[in-house]
Amino acid sequence: MESRMDQYEIMEQIGRGAFGAAILVHHKSEKKKYVLKKIRLARQTERCRRSAHQEMALIARIQHPYIVEFKEAWVEKGCYVCIVTGYCEGGDMDELMKKSNGVYFPEEKLCKWFAQLLLAVEYLHGNFVLHRDLKCSNIFLTKEQDVRLGDFGLAKTLKADDLASSVVGTPNYMCPELLADIPYGFKSDIWSLGCCMYEMAARRPAFKAFDMAGLISKINRSSIGPLPSCYSPSLKTLIKGMLRKNPEQRPNASEILKHPYLQTYVDQYCPSFSPPTSCSPEKPIPRSRKSQRSMAESQNSNSSSDKDSLLSNDRNIPVMVSNCDNIANDTDLASVCEDGTGQPRPSKEEKSPNVCVVKMNEQGGDETCS
Repeated sequence: MESRMDQYEIMEQIGRGAFGAAILVHHKSEKKKYVLKKIRLARQTERCRRSAHQEMALIARIQHPYIVEFKEAWVEKGCYVCIVTGYCEGGDMDELMKKSNGVYFPEEKLCKWFAQLLLAVEYLHGNFVLHRDLKCSNIFLTKEQDVRLGDFGLAKTLKADDLASSVVGTPNYMCPELLADIPYGFKSDIWSLGCCMYEMAARRPAFKAFDMAGLISKINRSSIGPLPSCYSPSLKTLIKGMLRKNPEQRPNASEILKHPYLQTYVDQYCPSFSPPTSCSPEKPIPRSRKSQRSMAESQNSNSSSDKDSLLSNDRNIPVMVSNCDNIANDTDLASVCEDGTGQPRPSKEEKSPNVCVVKMNEQGGDETCS
C-alpha cells in the first residue's frame, strides 16, 4: 500500500526535539513546500502517544488566516504521527529580530502584527483552545510578513469553566499563576503574548535572569524595564496591561481588539467569513471573529484570582527544563506528556530533559532600556 509520505520529497530537517523532528518537504504534485512534523510513538508512554494523537486532532480543526495552515495528518506505519502544515518563508519572529541587528521595528509594523496575533488568539480562546506556548519563535511570518501563529504541541482544549494545571511552556513567557502552581486559564496566553510584544518592541525578553530562581522572582514581581521611547504611550500601555500580575486585571483578546488605538489595524486585518453553521469537537472550528467574540469574553474571565504573594521564597517547585544552566537563553520546558507534545527545535544532538528543583529567591538585576 502506498504511503502518504510518497507524495512528498524530503528537502531538509529544520528542527528536532525529544519527541521527533520537523522536516521541510516538497509536495510532488502541488509543487509546494510544507513542514512535516513527525512525532515518534515508539518507546513512548501511553500518555505521550495519546497526546500526539490529540495534537493531530486539534490542529486539524483549527482554521484561521493568522494561524499556520493545516494540510493533512496521519499515522505512519504505527510508528509516527505525521502532521503537515504550511511553510512560512519569512521564518519566525525570533529570527527576524536577530537579523535586524537591534534596529527597532516601526510602530505601524508592530501594530499590524499585534492585531493579527490578537485576532488569532481571540479565535482560539473563543473556541476553548489554550495555546500554552506563545513565544517569538512560534510566531511565523509569510513572504509578505503577515503573522502565522504555530506550534500547538502544548495546546489544550478547555471547557467553559475549566482551568489547566500542568506546568508546561517556556519559562521566560510563563505567567505568575502557572509558576505558582495555581490553576490557570486563557489569561495565561495573554501574559505570554504580552511578553512577545514587549520583546518585539524592546528587543530583549520581558523577563530574563541568570537562573530559574531569579527569573521566577522577576516574573512574580512583574518586574520589567521601560519600553523604547520611540513608541507611543498607547502601545506601551497596552503591552504593560497584558503583563499585570493578577490575571483578572489583564484584558482578554477581545477587549484589547476594541481599544481605539488599534481600530485602524483591526479594521484592516480582521478577516471576514461566512457565519458558521455548527461547532463540535469533531468538526472544523468556525473562523468568524464576530461569532467568537461573545464566547471569548466569557471564557477569558475565568482565570484564577491573584494571591497576596503568588510565590513564596521558601517554596520548591519541580519543573522540567532541557538545560538548567541556560535560563537566560529562552529555555524550553519539556512537555510532561499530559496535554501535548513538545515541538521539535533545532539542536545539535537529542538529549533527554533534566528535572530541576528550584528554590525561589531573588537574584539578578533588572535590565535598563537604551
